[in-house]
Amino acid sequence: MEKKKKNNWFLKIIGVLFVIYLSLTIAINTGYYEAKVNEKTVVTEENMRKFEEDVKNGREVDIKDYISDTTKDYASNTSKAGIKVASVVEKFMAEGINEMIDVLKKLFT
Repeated sequence: MEKKKKNNWFLKIIGVLFVIYLSLTIAINTGYYEAKVNEKTVVTEENMRKFEEDVKNGREVDIKDYISDTTKDYASNTSKAGIKVASVVEKFMAEGINEMIDVLKKLFT
């Protein structure tokens, strides 16, 4: 009789964690994370000078008045499809990580 190979769950979990680590490392090194964090928070030099002048003159300042929306829409059908695929993958990965954490909690509790 041949013995069936047992599934090595430990190696599978380590493999999945490595893939997650690799994807997060790539996202951070390519600037994806910083771009998401700093979206629509651009202060131009002109607005910075205006802000400093308003502070010197004692005017009431609101940061919303000095942030410029410099994003341009370069969207095409290809980029829109890429964005949709990326958001689906992002959602899938987030849910997968949450499920992985739940499985690990059940294993170690």
